[in-house]
Parts: sequence; C-alpha cells; structure tokens
Amino acid sequence: MEEWSRYKRLRTRWERRIIILESARISLLTNGRICYISGSMKPLVKLGEATTDAEGHEWELWMRDGELSLMQDGASVASTRPCTSEVSMAQLAVSPVARANKPLIMIAGLGLGGSVAAAMAALPRAKARFVIAEPVEQVVCWNREFSPFKEVLDDERVTVENEGAAGLCRKRHGSLHAIILRHTHARCEMSLADAQAYFQALKGGSMLAILLARPDNKLNGTLKRAGFEISVSALSITDKGKQTRMHTLVLARRGRFVPFAER
Repeated sequence: MEEWSRYKRLRTRWERRIIILESARISLLTNGRICYISGSMKPLVKLGEATTDAEGHEWELWMRDGELSLMQDGASVASTRPCTSEVSMAQLAVSPVARANKPLIMIAGLGLGGSVAAAMAALPRAKARFVIAEPVEQVVCWNREFSPFKEVLDDERVTVENEGAAGLCRKRHGSLHAIILRHTHARCEMSLADAQAYFQALKGGSMLAILLARPDNKLNGTLKRAGFEISVSALSITDKGKQTRMHTLVLARRGRFVPFAER
C-alpha cells in the first residue's frame, strides 16, 4: 500500500506510463532514479534533471534498455529511436543548396543529436557549417555524456549557440541556407514575428523545414503571412513495424531558387 501511494505521487506522464494495470508489484529504489516492474519490463533509469531555461520548464533525461528519452515537463521531445522522417526532412531541407560553396545550416534545438547527425549526413561537405540553436545548456551536457551522436559536437563544422532559434535568426539576416525544426511533441506555437525572423534569416530559395506530429493549418497560415511559399507532405516515421505511422513535413521556401551559377 505504501508503494502504491508513492506511485500516485509520480509527477511525469513518462513515469506513470511504466505502470501497467496487470502489475502485481511496483518497485521504486530509494534514490528515486530507477523505476521498474517485476517481470519482463526493463528498468527505467533517470540520468539527470534540470530546470534551466527562461520559462522554467523541467527537463529530464531517461534511459531504458539503452534507449534515451529527453523529457520536457513530462512529455518526450526527443529520443534515440531510429526515425526515418527525421532523415528525410534533413535531406529535403538541404537539397536545394547542396551545391552552395559554403552552406550554412541551422538546427533549431539539439534534442539528442539525431537531427544534427541527419543534416550532416545529408550534406557531407568539408565547407558546410552547422549551427545548433540550443538555449538549455544542460541538454548540451547530457548529449556530450550520453548521446550516441555525441561525436557531432566535436566536429569542427558544428557550433552550438546558447540561444533560441528565432532570437538567433534575428542576428543572421540573409545568411542561412536552411533551417531545420523538429516539433513532434506538441503543437508548434509560432508567432508571426518569429516566422518573419526565420524568413529574413534565409537566403533566397532556401527553406525552413518543420517536422510535426500532425497537419497544422494555423502554422501554415502564419508562414504564408510571413512571406513563405509552403508545401506539406506526409513522411513515414519509421520503416519498421506493421502499422505505418506518419509525421507531417512543412517545407517553407523563401522565394524562387536561383541556381548558384547565376549568382
């Protein structure tokens, strides 16, 4: 009974999900960092927690069976599960500028490094540069210690800026060849001012790529009012499993693409 009372006080949805109704016993280690259910379920280990960003969000890093999950206020915002849609988004975002002399790509949010690794694989150029806009310093620290993509942070082509993507874009007028934003954990509440900042930061013909959990007509309207030409498509989340689950990809282009030979 005492253990059940402790379960009811668990704060995050991720912690609650590990409890299944058929469980006969719940075990919580005294340090509060490991939760598991007796039987076949693998232990869920908390690797770290922090409340460090300006809005006071609570960040946590969990691991189960070698798989990492980054949580914001109890909702998963990134994981190390293979994600086909993330790779496809990166490829489509950089394809128009693949021949640029020194392409500069911004990744909005480090997550667990998957988007950065996908962008670098899609643009394996020595002169390519990748800027990561990550306002939460602890997320960067966790990536350096735990992420399977930690090597991207040591690549000389990569820089990390401790600032949000929109704020950073306001300082980079007309300098970016692509912006990659994954927002599959919640609705993308983008203001018109932020959309205009993204628009002004891009070079002509370059794209803002946004990966969403589902279609969002409000976001599409905001991007159009900011000046973007948009296209929307569905991408398979993974090529594994019997059931096909989809993400929504929004490609927002700033104007007509001009071949680099004509510039």
